[in-house]
Amino acid sequence: MNLVCSPLKLLFLHIPRFLFQIAGIIRIVNRGKRAFKKALKKQGLPEDVVNVLVEEFSVDVNWREILRKNM
Repeated sequence: MNLVCSPLKLLFLHIPRFLFQIAGIIRIVNRGKRAFKKALKKQGLPEDVVNVLVEEFSVDVNWREILRKNM
């Protein structure tokens, strides 16, 4: 029974939980990027300066490499 239960537990509990946690992190990063861009525009900076600053200070994470290293 344990041999069947463990893969099912992994498939139905652990993997979806892990994927939802990653999705939550991505959502928070994107929300922060939008708020930063909005604050820069509110300060009256030109659009090209805003775009350069957003790209310079953005958190770029390659999730595929991180997942491949951990699995």
